[in-house]
Amino acid sequence: MHLTGKDFETERGQLDGTLAHAMERFFGVLANIGKQQRNLNLYRRWLDTRQLTAGESEGLPARLANWPRQLDVLLVLTDTTGDIALLRSSLESIDRQLYRAAAIVVLSDAEPAGVTPADNLVWLPLAESWPSQLNALLQEIQVDWCYLLRGGDQLDPHALLLLAEGVALNPGVSACYSDEDSLSATGCQNPIFKPDLNLDLLRSYPYVGRALAFSREAVLAADGFDPAFTELAPHDLLYRLVETHGLGTVGHLADVLVHQAIDFVQWLGEPQVIAHSAAIVEAHLQRLGVAHELRAGPLPVANRVVYQHAGQPLVSILIPTRDCLPMLLRCVESIMEKTRYTNYELIIIDNDSETAEALDWFAGVERLNDAKVRILRYPQPFNYSAINNFAASQARGDYLVLLNNDTAVIDGDWLDALLHHAQRPEVGIVGAKLLFPDGAIQHAGVVLGLGGVAEHPFIRDPLQSNGYLHRLQVDQNYSAVTAACLMIRTELYRQVGGLDEVGLGVSYNDVDLCLKVGRAGRLIVWTPYAVLMHEANVSQNKVDSTKQQAKRERFKREQSVMYQRWLPLLANDPAYNRNLTLTGSGFAHDYRSESGWQPFASRLMPYALCYPGDSFGSGHYRVRQPLAALKAAQLVEGMVSDWVLQPVELERLAPDTIIFQRQLTDPQLEVIQNTKAFSNAFKVYELDDYVLDVPAGNAARELLPKDIAKRLKKAVGLCDRLVVSTHPLANALKDFNADIRVMENRLPSQWWSDLRSHRRQGRKPRVGWAGGSSHSEDLQVIAEVVRELAGEVEWVFMGMCPPALRPYVHEFHKGVNIEKYPARLAGLNLDLALAPLKDNIFNACKSNLRLLEYGACGFPVICSDILCYRGDFPVTRVRNRPKDWIAAIREHLAEPDASARAGDALRSVVLDNWMLREEHLLAWRNAWLKD
Repeated sequence: MHLTGKDFETERGQLDGTLAHAMERFFGVLANIGKQQRNLNLYRRWLDTRQLTAGESEGLPARLANWPRQLDVLLVLTDTTGDIALLRSSLESIDRQLYRAAAIVVLSDAEPAGVTPADNLVWLPLAESWPSQLNALLQEIQVDWCYLLRGGDQLDPHALLLLAEGVALNPGVSACYSDEDSLSATGCQNPIFKPDLNLDLLRSYPYVGRALAFSREAVLAADGFDPAFTELAPHDLLYRLVETHGLGTVGHLADVLVHQAIDFVQWLGEPQVIAHSAAIVEAHLQRLGVAHELRAGPLPVANRVVYQHAGQPLVSILIPTRDCLPMLLRCVESIMEKTRYTNYELIIIDNDSETAEALDWFAGVERLNDAKVRILRYPQPFNYSAINNFAASQARGDYLVLLNNDTAVIDGDWLDALLHHAQRPEVGIVGAKLLFPDGAIQHAGVVLGLGGVAEHPFIRDPLQSNGYLHRLQVDQNYSAVTAACLMIRTELYRQVGGLDEVGLGVSYNDVDLCLKVGRAGRLIVWTPYAVLMHEANVSQNKVDSTKQQAKRERFKREQSVMYQRWLPLLANDPAYNRNLTLTGSGFAHDYRSESGWQPFASRLMPYALCYPGDSFGSGHYRVRQPLAALKAAQLVEGMVSDWVLQPVELERLAPDTIIFQRQLTDPQLEVIQNTKAFSNAFKVYELDDYVLDVPAGNAARELLPKDIAKRLKKAVGLCDRLVVSTHPLANALKDFNADIRVMENRLPSQWWSDLRSHRRQGRKPRVGWAGGSSHSEDLQVIAEVVRELAGEVEWVFMGMCPPALRPYVHEFHKGVNIEKYPARLAGLNLDLALAPLKDNIFNACKSNLRLLEYGACGFPVICSDILCYRGDFPVTRVRNRPKDWIAAIREHLAEPDASARAGDALRSVVLDNWMLREEHLLAWRNAWLKD
């Protein structure tokens, strides 16, 4: 039924009702439970894929040798429960580390029963104040870094390895945290994917968790951990390090490195965490000399910092509009009636309105000559950036608010809430919480890369929702916010050039502005305490439908501008996490295990991204199996993708080469074009058929576009190289690309090396053919032969059999998937196999693949004497005349032993020379990679 929890009403606590109502209530609960279990299963499968490959493991010595230094890491296990079993589980996980801990100190009152002694393990009684004990410990132990864990926490095997690499390659980092999950009786659960250091989110609550790592030198220089803050003493130290060294001093590893003994939410609810959450922020802000008022946040552990500033600067509120007077009036009246902050001016920019009511209203406002409300005229084509830049140039305020005309004030404190952040010297832009008219979330920040360039997360979530990691309820930093309502210092707006009215006249200009401000070193803040209503795109949705195509083309151009300008940042939004999805409304785990895990800062081997043309024979022989063999031989790393990677995903993956097999549709051509525009990867087009002249009887002909030549020329021309399966095909396409390589088909050893078929299993000789619907025309070559010899042989067909030949066929076997095909083919137990092909350019450009498959099964073969089947194969070639085929078949049947020897000889040739073995893989690698 595919039901989810959203298909049912929520529980409302009724005590009576019908059976139907009870089912309506409880099926929703059950559906949500089912979804949670599916997500848990997906997460655990995903986690299983986060293991180093054989090549990565073998390359570790070389990788470590390239580090500037190899760090000595101290692991501190603090145990407050006395549970020795939990401690043993922690120690066992430490023992499995790929990078050895220099020292392990256990602080516990439990006896180390069952713990194996080790030269780097020290067991000490837990003091009353573990932060003080840790300070003393770090004075004595000579290490580079210390990693703070609790009894029962378990590290992933690569945890210390990635920590050591991360800090070795980033010497300015003095503290670090990672993503995490928690342990249950059945395994890992509840993953927490965190942003990079997010100052305002950290001041809201300690989202970084409790498993923190510190530079010993930095800890000592900062006078250690303050025992007054008990459980949050490490977090107080984080603040002090940031105060001294800046935000860049705290690193984040976006991998689940630690499996916590207690759940993240459970830890946030611990009394010591709640008790000191506000205290460490208070101390931090006092040290900085920041005037503030600290208020309780929406959660027990959360804070709201209200920054205090002297004076009341003038704010210019810019509202572009065109007609839509009722909507504009709602916006203006709500501002004037509800806004408590009074030192503002309204600048309404008329973008060539035409309705009489709008024009009359503008004229009436102008006659009032009120300095608080001004009307500016902008009688030019709609360009959101230009309109706002024009208004900003005439604004008198110290701060600008860019505000859409389809908004309305809900909370009278909205302007104060924006101002108290905007006046902070480190802040560049502040965004608001915007709601649809029905109260659902319309804007709560912008995530880079979501849905392409950038998009709003949490769209249509309920107003009361906490959001992922409580991010709908607390102040935090984003990389961008919407210009439907944002505040910026006027001087800064002008300093960064305002909105881009040339390249981004309509879309993404607000994201671009935020990124320019971020590049200038300022923070972008989103606050949930400034709340407005926003209908979203009302004016733009009224665009004439005849102009929709132009609108789509304009949107694509503006997307391209953003990709060209900001792609590395769009792919790695520091306010998001690369393990979260870039589809939908965001902030959900991306469970795709094939999305290209990159645990290290760099790769030791080239990486190939492959787009196969299908999941059948061609896709396997030409792409999937060569890649698998190359990976097994540790010649490349790579992945096969059956879905299209968007530019942002491609930038994240950063492949060295991309293989496009037979990509000819409009969306596929667009992907190749985008890849050429936005990726530096080497691009290879792969083709194994002469698709320009597919025979009329071939079923694939009807599936190909009519302008196939134009499409193929464009696709191949966009790529750096063309790889084909035969020399005749390369010659036929010689004008399509200057760099053409021939890689002949070879059989995957794991499928074809150990096949055995049996001879003389029928009452008559078993003579057969295997193939698909694309060979219906080729079967006409032997149609008369099949009818003529029906009384002399048992005809065996596999994959396809024309209805006209079915009465003469002894056995017909349906096609199977490619993985089962080799064994099923061998299982036909043929005494003789036929390979008829008509003599045309399509077949002349084909490979000898059918001979290889028959040969691996040990079948003697009779084939058409055409170009693709010539060469050093012990097969019988005949002209495409029935009498020649009949004579050749009868000759084989007359000498069964000689025929069998021919099959054995063919098998030897195939197994010796035509298997996908290591000696051929270097050629494949070279064909796929840039010279």
